[in-house]
Amino acid sequence: MAKMKVGIVGCGNIASDICRAIREKGLMAEVVALTDVDVAKAETLRQDHDLNAVITSLDKTVAAVDYVVECAVGIVVPEVLQSAIKYRVDCLIMSVGGFMSQPELLEEARKNRVHVWLPTGAVCGIDGIRSAMQAGLESVTLTTRKPPRGLVGAPYLKEHNIDVEHLSEPLIVFDGTAREAVKAFPANVNVAAALSLAGIGPDATRVRLVADPDATMNTHEIHAVGAFGELTTVTQNRPSPRNPKSSYMASLSASAEVAAAAAVFAARES
Repeated sequence: MAKMKVGIVGCGNIASDICRAIREKGLMAEVVALTDVDVAKAETLRQDHDLNAVITSLDKTVAAVDYVVECAVGIVVPEVLQSAIKYRVDCLIMSVGGFMSQPELLEEARKNRVHVWLPTGAVCGIDGIRSAMQAGLESVTLTTRKPPRGLVGAPYLKEHNIDVEHLSEPLIVFDGTAREAVKAFPANVNVAAALSLAGIGPDATRVRLVADPDATMNTHEIHAVGAFGELTTVTQNRPSPRNPKSSYMASLSASAEVAAAAAVFAARES
């Protein structure tokens, strides 16, 4: 049986975990093309996982595969989607915040019968938000608590001269909308984007980000109120072993989506 040919855009931590999952779980998938602005990172990924993959441009990667995974940064999402639409290739978008600037691309993908897979990422409870939307939601709030080292370098902290490296107690470093959060902390709150797209939108979803020097895990708490009643979920994630700015669950959710896509591909091809 033919394996699903996978292309990866962005050859960092999540890409490595996907390659590991494909090998260790015996998925009917094979990584055959890699793209990264840093060619050395792509080469390292290829060598570390002994991949029989070409390192090439985004357009050539998408043209060569059955399924493309974006795990780079939000700014590349529109280009990835445009290429996926061009070649009618299904895709997984990890940098969900990249939709904030061009939400119409999702509709364009649907019109062209391109399945865009959106992961649940580092949070549990998005299934409940989707269900609750059928009767309407009044409010959705995400409170994220992280060790300070996972926030260092964020544009918002630099812009507002906020020092999180010498905290002695928790500090609310951001309180605003999901749209604002994604712009302020592009490497930290893709979960806010995923939550807002599943629910009441990026301008109505509230996000609070807390830097906590005593925290050892990344914690995401969702609270929603609607016609159904109230929903509260708390997900406590260990930071990724290879990237403290990302929750390990984010990588696991990516691997789960690739596994599901491979199963769909195998059923279609059988």
